[in-house]
Amino acid sequence: MVAHVIGVYAQKGGVGRSLVAANLALTYKERLKKEALLFLCKAPYAGDGLLALGEKSAPSAVDLEDHLDRGKDAWLAKVARHRQTGLFVLPLCLEVEQAVRATHQVVGRSIRLASESVDVVVIDLDVACPDVLSAAIDHCTEMLLVTTPDLLCLNQSLKAIDYLQAHYFPRDSILLVVNQLRESAPIRLSFIEHNLKLRASAVLPLETALVESSLNRGQPLATTNPRHAISRSLFNLAEAISRRPVTRHAVVLKRPSRNSATIVASEAISYGIPRSELIALKQKIHRKLIEEMNLKQMDYETMVNPDKRLELYRATEFVISRILDKDAAWITSRDDRVQLVREILNEALGLGPIEYLLADDSVSEIMVNGARRVFVERKGQIELTPFYFTDEPQLRRVIERIVVRVGRRIDEKSPMVDARLPDGSRVNAIIPPLAIGGSALTIRKFSKFPLTSETLLKLGSLNLQMSKFLQACVVARKNTIISGGSGSGKTTLLNILSGTIPPNERIITIEDSAELQLPQVNVVRLETRPANVEGEGTVSIRDLVRNALRMRPDRIVVGECRGAESMDMLQAMNTGHDGSLTTVHANSPGDALSRLETMCLMAGLDLPARAIRKQIASAVQIIVQQTRLSDGSRKITQVTEVCGMEGEVTTMQDIFRFRQDRVLRDGPVEGQFEATGNIPTFLDLLRPKGIELPREVFLRQR
Repeated sequence: MVAHVIGVYAQKGGVGRSLVAANLALTYKERLKKEALLFLCKAPYAGDGLLALGEKSAPSAVDLEDHLDRGKDAWLAKVARHRQTGLFVLPLCLEVEQAVRATHQVVGRSIRLASESVDVVVIDLDVACPDVLSAAIDHCTEMLLVTTPDLLCLNQSLKAIDYLQAHYFPRDSILLVVNQLRESAPIRLSFIEHNLKLRASAVLPLETALVESSLNRGQPLATTNPRHAISRSLFNLAEAISRRPVTRHAVVLKRPSRNSATIVASEAISYGIPRSELIALKQKIHRKLIEEMNLKQMDYETMVNPDKRLELYRATEFVISRILDKDAAWITSRDDRVQLVREILNEALGLGPIEYLLADDSVSEIMVNGARRVFVERKGQIELTPFYFTDEPQLRRVIERIVVRVGRRIDEKSPMVDARLPDGSRVNAIIPPLAIGGSALTIRKFSKFPLTSETLLKLGSLNLQMSKFLQACVVARKNTIISGGSGSGKTTLLNILSGTIPPNERIITIEDSAELQLPQVNVVRLETRPANVEGEGTVSIRDLVRNALRMRPDRIVVGECRGAESMDMLQAMNTGHDGSLTTVHANSPGDALSRLETMCLMAGLDLPARAIRKQIASAVQIIVQQTRLSDGSRKITQVTEVCGMEGEVTTMQDIFRFRQDRVLRDGPVEGQFEATGNIPTFLDLLRPKGIELPREVFLRQR
């Protein structure tokens, strides 16, 4: 069922808003024979509307909050019916004590259930509570603006139109109801329509005595006097609304908040015009937006202040809606207008089209190859999206907006940058002249939900025996290196293993872009710093590793070893900071050791290769090889122990491995995890530390 959800709105009281709402709802029920619900959306004095209907009390939306999760039929059965007409009547709340529970969530969910249950929902809107009002308006398919022929009310009505436009109602879609009109009044109907730039959809004459009698007796005109001019006018209005198509069930806006001043949408739409014209329209609106608001300055000034950022988003949203009324009045669908305002707002203040992808939980990585090509990774598979940036300058603005938040810069002198988003997602950007085809942006999304070993088990990344062994290695303070290629899940595994470090230990994490989110309390997070404009002030991972040794760490966790810091890390592992963890880029455990050796040579120390190799063999005990398979799945393919040196060779033994059996066409990689039969050399040393791992765990299954 697709219901008309009609909001009856006025910026000031005393104009007859409740009279219009109640009689309109009764008109639908009595004369048009439609199932209707009247929602008295006031907090806390919704009881006034009940008296006008001749009712003394009714269950409120707050009273029925516990029934919202039980489905529309169970909820609607609890809503009161008008005793004479059968109209559903739902006050928001009736007592002052209930007002605190009259939240925008209750309002939104109640309207959604009502719109799924009846033919028409009429909402008596109150301006006293902005959050409740905004939540109700966001669900309306039609909006009635009630005004009276006096200058004060007309001035307030102009403000009401601005407010409704900010909620994506085009001016032409607002239905004007002129109440209390007298033929001899100095302010004529033509004057009202001219100044409000709206045609009246209904005109109600001034009938003071009749209306007062109706209210006092609790007998609405729609039922007691259906032939009166007021009743006839509302009947014509109700019929006209019924003939209008309902273009959407309900628009639920994710409006800006203090913590996230970002508006997101679910999908891209074309608005029925060619893509080139849409781009031109967006560019035109964006230019006008810049003319009216100094967005660049305001954007930077408000980036770190949630309250100012929210204020900026709301102000910008209003200006965009006003510009749309002038330059894109042909977009009459509120759905389309909501979407277009969101897109322009994201482009002006947010991260443009990638806002939609950041909000999509199925996307794990976003790859922007120039302004017109945006790829994503879903479940390990890469696909091209319908989203795009308007042009290269817009993409550059988005990149600058990201790096400014973390105190970094990107320009021709420094055309590459690593950064992060507020949610922890890792960002890499590179711009021309290094990126020949246009700026490239890569975002590795940060999981909203903390991953655990149980998560990896469910995903099939390892088996239970491997999980127990790796956790035992971490607790037993075995120095561990996670090896793997790009996108194989090294950082995710590092985060999970680091999360099993006992809570009584002091942990220092060191990263280029802070991604690790450890649950322990005694954690110090360090992040590198690039050079400033003068080329000075660089703080590298090596600098931070050296400094971490002076911070009394029990464990040092380095996000990734990729250079000379490897030597400092190995020395730390060999000098009392055992149990440390890091990652390296390598395709096998053997390659990981070779890469460590190469990176140690980058430290500039005049040491023979054998000395470095011996240092590595004594420092590293476990190498975990993480691999991204052809089907996109990520698995631990080897768990290898470094046993020591034999002559010039570092000896290793696999403890566990993943045996790949076959790859199905367009299907998953089939295989199984297995123990190799090799017993870790340190197994007997685990028992004194309270760690029990039976030898059967490591025996090869036949």
